[in-house]
Order: sequence, then C-alpha cells, then structure tokens
Amino acid sequence: MYEIPIPRSRKRGKQELPDSFLKNSSTSFDFGKDPTKMAASSEILGSSFLQQTSLLPSWNSPLFRRDEQSRLSVTPPPKQSRRRSCRAVRPPLAAVVIKERFVKVEREEKAVKFKVRAAVTVRRKNEDLGGAIANQVDALCDKLGRSVLMELVSTEMDPGRPPISPLQRSVRRIQSHHASPASKFSLDAKPGTRKPRSSNEAELRGWFEKKDAKTDRVVYAAEFTVDSNFNEAGAITVLNRHQREFFLESIVVEGFACGPIHFPCNSWVQPSRLHPTKRIFFSNKPYLPSQTPAGLKELRQQELKELRGDGKGERKITDRIYDYDVYNDLGNPDKGIQFARPVLGGDKMPYPRRLRTGRAPTTTDKDAERRVEDPLPVYAPRDDQFEEGKVEMITAGARKAVLHNLLPLLVASISPESHDFKAFHEVDNLFKEGLRLKQSLQDQLFHKLPLVSKIQDLSEAKLRYDTPDIITKDKFAWLRDDEFARQTLAGINPVNIERLQAFPPISKLDPAIYGPPESAIREEHIIRHLDGLSVQQALEANKLFMLDYHDAYMPFLDRINAQDGRKAYGTRTIFFLSEQETLKPIAIELSLPPARVGDSRAKRVFTPPVDATSCWLWQLAKAHVCSNDAGVHQLVNHWLKTHACMEPFIVAAHRQLSAMHPIYKLLKPHMRYTLQVNALARQILISGGGIIESSFTPGPIGMEICAAAYRQNWRIDQETLPADLIKRQVISAVLNPIGAPLS
Repeated sequence: MYEIPIPRSRKRGKQELPDSFLKNSSTSFDFGKDPTKMAASSEILGSSFLQQTSLLPSWNSPLFRRDEQSRLSVTPPPKQSRRRSCRAVRPPLAAVVIKERFVKVEREEKAVKFKVRAAVTVRRKNEDLGGAIANQVDALCDKLGRSVLMELVSTEMDPGRPPISPLQRSVRRIQSHHASPASKFSLDAKPGTRKPRSSNEAELRGWFEKKDAKTDRVVYAAEFTVDSNFNEAGAITVLNRHQREFFLESIVVEGFACGPIHFPCNSWVQPSRLHPTKRIFFSNKPYLPSQTPAGLKELRQQELKELRGDGKGERKITDRIYDYDVYNDLGNPDKGIQFARPVLGGDKMPYPRRLRTGRAPTTTDKDAERRVEDPLPVYAPRDDQFEEGKVEMITAGARKAVLHNLLPLLVASISPESHDFKAFHEVDNLFKEGLRLKQSLQDQLFHKLPLVSKIQDLSEAKLRYDTPDIITKDKFAWLRDDEFARQTLAGINPVNIERLQAFPPISKLDPAIYGPPESAIREEHIIRHLDGLSVQQALEANKLFMLDYHDAYMPFLDRINAQDGRKAYGTRTIFFLSEQETLKPIAIELSLPPARVGDSRAKRVFTPPVDATSCWLWQLAKAHVCSNDAGVHQLVNHWLKTHACMEPFIVAAHRQLSAMHPIYKLLKPHMRYTLQVNALARQILISGGGIIESSFTPGPIGMEICAAAYRQNWRIDQETLPADLIKRQVISAVLNPIGAPLS
C-alpha cells in the first residue's frame, strides 16, 4: 500500500490529489505534512488530471480510501505473472494524456514561414581612378560570395524552452524512468537561451549587376525568411564583407502585416576586415529606455557600448567612438619652447572637454599630445565627417583664401619693392579691380614658380575681393559713429552690449593687483551728449549702454604688448540711446595695467571729436574697440560658446542616448558636422601658429583669454533667451512689438 498526502482545500469537503500520483501507480511519494513540498509538487507537475478526464477512477472507487491521518491509501492491483505483465505492459494513462496534449499544442502553434523583401539604398562616392578600380574588385568579390549580409531582428524575444529547476529535473527523471520512450522528457537538452527572434541571414543582391551604375544612389534588394511568430522588425544587422566601406542611406522592409518598416541609416559601414562586428540599425520608431521592446534591449546596450569604446589606443579615421579628453594638442613643444601651449581643461585651467583621439604624447612634454599637421586628416567619428558636397564647398572657399593670401606673400618675397597700402584708394581697388600684378612681376613670379602658373588664369577672378555691403553706397560709412554703433547691435557680435547700471563703471578685478576699480569716465565727459539729461536721468530712463572689454583683456595686456607688432588696451565704450531710437558712442576709455603692484592704472578717455586732431584719435580709439570686439567674438562668443561648449554635449549624447531615443532623434540634425569642424579648428584655427594667433591681436595668449571667459562667465542656464537678455539687463529697453513678456 502506498500513501500520498492530500493537501486540504479551502472549501470544506473538497480535496485535490497531486498529479504525481497519476504518473505510475507503483511509485510511492510520501511528503508527509510538509506544505512546502506539497506546493512544490503541485507547481512542478501542473494541474490535476483527476478533475479533467473521465478516464481515471473516481474518488469513490475502491482503489482509493482514506485513513485517520488524512492520507490517501492506494491499493495496488494483485500481482500477475512476469510473462503476462510483459505482454500487457502499457504506458501510464497520465503519460498518454500529456503526449496527446503536447502533440495538439504543437500542431496548433506551428509557425508558418513567409518571405519579406528589403530595398536597400546605398549612396555612391565620386570615384577617382583608384576608387573605380576598387569598386570593380568589390563587385567581383560580391559575385564570388563575399557579399553584404543582413539579418532582421524582431521586437520580441524567442521564448525557447524555459529552464527547469533541480527539483523539476529530479521528478522528471522519476517519471521518465517508468514512461514509454515516446513520452520521456529530454533531460540532457539545454533550455532556450532567450534571444530575440531573428530571420535568416540574407545576402544583398545586385551589387555585381549594378557595379557600373552612374547614379548617385543605387537600390539593392534582399529577401528574408521569417515565421508568423516574428511580430515586427525593430532592428537590422549588417555585415560588410567587401574590401571598402559604403554609405548606407536607408532600408525599407515590406511584407509584414503592419506595413513597410523604415530604417534610416545614414552611416558608413566599414568592411569586416577592419570592424568584424555587425552594425546595428534600428527602425524609425522611437523608444524611451523603459519602453524598449524586450527584443531590442540587448541590442540597444550593445550599440552604446561600441560607441563608448574602452578609452585605450589611438583612434582611426574609420572608427565611430566617442570619448573625452582635454585640449592638450594645441601646441608642439618638440619644435621649441615658443611653440608650447598650456593644457586647457582640468582644475588649473577649466575648459570644456574635446573628443578623444588617443595619439601618443610628445617627446618633450608627456602631458601634450602629438599634433596632426595639415593636410593630414585629424580624427572625427566616421559618421561625423564631412560629406562630399560639404567637402567641395569648403575646398572652394579654402582655394580662394589661399589665392588671396599666397600670391601677395609670393610677390613680397620676390619683389624688393614695398607693397604696403599707401592710401585708402588702394584698399578700395581690392574690391573694384582686385589684386593685379605688373606684367613684368607676373612673368618673374610665374617663371620662378611653375606651379603657380597653373592658377594664372583663375587669379584675375579669384583675387577680386567681395565688396562689403556697408561701402556699396558710401565707401566712408565705416568711419562714421552711427555705423560703429549700428554694428554693435547688428554686426557680427551683438551679444556683448549691456545696459549701464551704475556710473562710473566698476571693475571686478582684484584692486590689490590692478589698482582702483573705478572707471576714468566722468560726467563731464558725456554730459553734452545726453540730449539735455543728467547722467542719473539717463540711467533711470535706460538710455545708457556699455560695451565692456576691460576685465576680459586687462590680466593679459602685459604679455600681449610684449609681442612685436601687437598692441592692445582694455576698452570700455559708452553708448547713448537717442530720441530716434538709435545708439551713438559718447565715450571710449583705454586702460593699461599698473606698471607695479600698488600703482594706479594708466587710463585715458576719448570723446567724439571737435577738431581734426581729436577726430583721428577718436578713430584710433574706435579701432582698438573693434579689435577687442573681433577677438572676443571669435574666441569667446563663436569658438567657445558655439563650438567648444557644445562638443562635450555631443559626445555625451552619442554615449548615453541610443539612436532610437526620441531626444537623440531631435538633436541629431543640430549636431551634424560639429565634431569635424572642431577637429579641424584644433588643427589649423586655434592651434599654436594657427589662424587665430596670426590674425588677432592677443596672438598666443588668445586661448588663455578664452579659457578665462569660460571660467568666469559661462553658465549653461544663462546662454539662452531670455536669460542672456536678463543677464545683460537689456530687457526693459528692448522694443517688444508683440507685447509678450520676455521673462
């Protein structure tokens, strides 16, 4: 007799028999009164078959009977002879039922396979001879089997067979021991791995046949086999087995019940010999991280991991890795101490981070990274590099700039005569007639430099400078005060003028080092230009404004003025808002730092002229203001705020936001080309000896002025409107035609 504990039901008079009893009546399971074991047996073996089939004997059958201890006693059938039992052996009834149910479910859920097709758009390069030959080689390799492979990935996981616990495994071994071979469980097979559903690997078709296509974009085809349980395609993987990269523009998959699925790629796919991992592209359907379908979660993290890299090694041009570094590649100390530049970034000189390139350090300074000299390419992620159309536009502008600068330098190096401007009309001739050379000098130049003769035909057009708009009607407009004031608001740098809040202006620099902080501008300097108002009345009426470059330049003036041919002052310019709603300059202060600590600063105030002598002094003072304004515009407002401060945000967006993130999709058009522009700027614009140092008054000190502006003034919450207007206190004086509040 075998005893099996019966778990008591909550309803009185109702008791359930564990399913383990049904497997074999000759097997004994005695769990006693342990409810944990009873619950485990119920969970492992499923719901009871006793209440689901009429093939089993009922509870009233003599086969079952209860004793006093709530145990079910099973009376086995009388023993028969061995020969008869061998002839009459049959699989247990429960095993037969399980088998029939498995077969039924398998028939009902058997997936139906069908095919879907993809149209793959690839953008062609403008090939030179070498590129055309390489394209033919790729086409031949594609024909021989080295094709592009693609695979669709579903948004859902493939459930596979769920893993079983050790207790389940033990029970199933006992069940399988007495079951027929057909109904045994496979105990040694590995459970399902829970991977996303995927299609077969499909080859991109038509590459060889369309190798000679002359169009910019070529559409290829691919065919995938999926089953009816595939659901919706959320990603597609691409493996490029060609020898060269190609630009994958888009993929459109058709054949699913949900309609066409679009995959906007717009990315360079590198050959597997350089990057053996498959590229992942997601559909155009955005997902927040918490809403990502199960089938895409792992791919989402895998893609971000590849974009972050490991922070080691030198970046190659074909990489697409985004990481951070400091500005330690602006100088070249190996060429000499005069070519060394400070590292921008860190506690000593805070500065935004740049894109990491991972080049080796210089020999002289281990903290400085080796520079990549022009024209060698500097690293930017492959998808952030200029496209061909952008390259052609930049090349055309660079060619024109080279001609503007190269030929005058060549002329100066060959001809002993001075070619400095002797009068204003010679400057005007640059716009009217261009830079023309005497025939004898042309012959001398082109004879000595045969390479230059190739651009002789182009030089007539290229060396004629574009006429500025302000002198098309009045060639002396740039000398006038009203134009000087107008460009303060409508010129290239309209974001530094601020409303004057106290008079005289006060410096924020340390008076122990730079002397008394008060400005030298007094009421007697400006009172006659205030249209009858006092200074206090003009302040209260919001009619006084200031363009202040005093504190920005003062700490660096000694080093700037120590350079040959470079002279600068700290400048303050006061403007008055007239009754005609136009600005006019009424005072300019030029300042120098004290010669020794504790001395007063050298200050001088200039006002609009009353005679010929003061007229040219006034023009010279305005020239110093314009020089400082141009430097602040390029170094701070343009380079720092537009490019340098945005670079770490772009790097962070690629490292932290998946391509399927809705915010990334909104940011992507605005981030385009910025990393490549910044990389080129580090190479030729802000580097030691670059364009900024050569063209602007601060020279090698310029990037230190830029770093000081970042440390003292830059805040992300004050760079937008209306926060910037509030900071400069110009809101109350701004004409607001729609009457909407600005704060």
